[in-house]
Amino acid sequence: MLPFVHRALLWLFLLGMALPVLATHQVGGQIEMRAIGDTPGHFRIIVTNYLEDNNRAAQTSGGDIGIFRRRDNLRMMVFSVRETDLRQKVVFTNEACATSQNQRMIVATFGADIQLNPSDYNDAGGYYMSFQTQNRNAGINNINNPLQTGFTFYLEFPALLKDGQYFNNSSPRFNAINGEYLCINESFTFPFGGVDPDGDELRYSMITPLNKNGGNSRTTEVSAGPYPDIQWLPGFSPNSSIPGNPTLQVDSRSGQLSVTPSQLGLFVFAVKVEEYRNGVKIGEVRRDFQFLVIDCPPVTAPNPPVWATNQPPATEFTICKGKSLELQTSLNPDWNYQWRRDGINLADATGTKLTVNEPGTYSVFVSMKTQCGKASGSQNVTVNVIDLTSSINPAGQLCATDGSVTLSVPGGVNMKYDWFKDEKQVTVPANNNTLTITQPGQYRVTLTQTQFGCAYSTETVSLTRAPVVQAAIRSAQTRICPGSSLPLEGVGGVTFAWQRDGQPVATVNEPIFSVQTAGTYVVEVTAENGCKGISKPFAVEQIPPITVTMDAVPSVCGTDGPVYSLTGTPAGGTFAGPGVSGNQYDSKAAGIGNHALTYTINFAPECPAAVAQQTAVVAPIPTILFPEEIITSPGTSLTISPQLTGDPIHFEWSPPTYLADATEANARVENIGDDIVYTLKVENSTGCQAEGTVVITVYERIWVPGAFTPNGDGQNDFWELKNVEAFPNVEVTVYNRWGEVVYWSNDGYAHPFDGTIKGTPAPAGAYAYAIRYKPSSKLLRGTLMILR
Repeated sequence: MLPFVHRALLWLFLLGMALPVLATHQVGGQIEMRAIGDTPGHFRIIVTNYLEDNNRAAQTSGGDIGIFRRRDNLRMMVFSVRETDLRQKVVFTNEACATSQNQRMIVATFGADIQLNPSDYNDAGGYYMSFQTQNRNAGINNINNPLQTGFTFYLEFPALLKDGQYFNNSSPRFNAINGEYLCINESFTFPFGGVDPDGDELRYSMITPLNKNGGNSRTTEVSAGPYPDIQWLPGFSPNSSIPGNPTLQVDSRSGQLSVTPSQLGLFVFAVKVEEYRNGVKIGEVRRDFQFLVIDCPPVTAPNPPVWATNQPPATEFTICKGKSLELQTSLNPDWNYQWRRDGINLADATGTKLTVNEPGTYSVFVSMKTQCGKASGSQNVTVNVIDLTSSINPAGQLCATDGSVTLSVPGGVNMKYDWFKDEKQVTVPANNNTLTITQPGQYRVTLTQTQFGCAYSTETVSLTRAPVVQAAIRSAQTRICPGSSLPLEGVGGVTFAWQRDGQPVATVNEPIFSVQTAGTYVVEVTAENGCKGISKPFAVEQIPPITVTMDAVPSVCGTDGPVYSLTGTPAGGTFAGPGVSGNQYDSKAAGIGNHALTYTINFAPECPAAVAQQTAVVAPIPTILFPEEIITSPGTSLTISPQLTGDPIHFEWSPPTYLADATEANARVENIGDDIVYTLKVENSTGCQAEGTVVITVYERIWVPGAFTPNGDGQNDFWELKNVEAFPNVEVTVYNRWGEVVYWSNDGYAHPFDGTIKGTPAPAGAYAYAIRYKPSSKLLRGTLMILR
């Protein structure tokens, strides 16, 4: 026994020398992302930080978290977290032993509520957030240079929008951690898993913890990933972070840790928790922690028994809410005691007795006061708490004269219900967890669990009758105009049922009913509380239709027409329109145009006036404008296009000689042979007429002068060819004595020869000319003299 005692004391001595000097404060922790549930993108971010309980831990006060896009590490957001809860002590099974090993720990919780815009977080690759800090424990035995190694809390989450729809998700949640130390060569298990609030699948695996960018520098700048791993010492890895047989492992489904350690020391490790939905990974959380392995003496404390005071022996008990049960175990002055609920050490529960008032599975662990040995656990004792706390749920409504309300509370087996109205018990079957009432009053119910005698009396519910539903019909008038409808508005409720002359109108259930038929209308309305009301009858009359006529007004040519008397029926109406005064219409005052004249009868104040209309036409008198004279040559074809006004639609040319069509507006003259005078008669749609004539002169040849004097005196300055206008296709060429062309025209001689050559006066003398009347005729040659 002495070698073991010597080894244990030496190990405790070394720990006592090293750990207080090198103690820093980071132990482990994780990030959680919880959907608050009120607004898409509204989250509560929680950083759980396990710290050694020392002065350095007291200085920890939160920090900044960065959110980044996984695809390219783009920074999306930075926000701060602050401490949100009181710091809690991590409870060890053997607190005295943990204290001697410098294993005092606390839990610090930091948090912030953030609002993310889902449309900004729609990348299919997802996003991650990180919280970086420094100061791992200097006494860690499985990583290189732990004092200069930082710490990165890391969480991945999916896009908030998928296929245009909001993707609701929260990260896994984790329970509190027990304080534990490990005994060398002793098997050890530890619950390290979580639960997913969305029911997603969680997969666990060992992974290398993360360092922070910049190592253990004190920079507070938030930086994007990727983040460096910590550096393992030789022989250590994610699946060998604690040497043993087996080494530290995690169950991939439950997250439970297991190890039989084979080496003394303080070891850090990390577990990756991956979140899957429908077989697809959607998120990830990394969770860090550390364990101390010590050399424990053989177990000497036996497994303690647990029983309930004043109760027969059992492993399951049931109590009523508000009551308590005392659990106790054997008293031994050499033992330390630590009670647990659901596997978690309870604070300040270190005696032989424990008063229980919450449901759960309880046990007690004992260890020797004089040794840091492995603790022994009792059997599990399950405590159920019957909680009858409830409230009456009313459904229905007591209306002014009728209605009913069904009161209900949750049902269950072995239950009895005593209902009371105004503190007098209502006679109903005892197993009825519902009560339907038709009268106002003060109602409550006492629930009793008959097997265990638990009872609870609810708060009183006060029920009163609702006020009378004031149904009514509103409308601006009571009569329907011919061919129109009258909107009736039902008021006083949220749903509407209309009737006409006592018959339901099944097709209308809106508050507005546009009626087109005379009759007596009522509306039954239903208020929000379900109560109904019926309006007073609303009588609607039909205004008989009226026929209004107006006699036609004769059309006139020009503005010198007579004044006409206007006539309309029935009498008593009003005439209006251009040129109208009273019942007189003056075309001169109206002017040229098509004028709308109206006759209006106001036959009912509710209705628009009845109107008859006629069109009064004051047509313009047509005009014809011809050229003073048209000159042409024999055999020519041409078109006569007069300028016309007054909108004529009928045309008559006379005589029809040489005309292709004597009824066209533009006369086509074909192969003219002699001089002729044409007369054109026109008429517009109103019957207004006009007449005009045009003279066509036919010249058989062009008269060519033999000389001209282009000296700028205004007399004979151009070589004028008489009758040339009769030959529109004439070609004229002038040559000098060397045969060079000095003038040429084929545009009907529109620009006569002015005695210049390219803008320079031509020398006086003789010039030759050649004239071709039309392309098919022979040339007419001669001599021209320019005199100066």
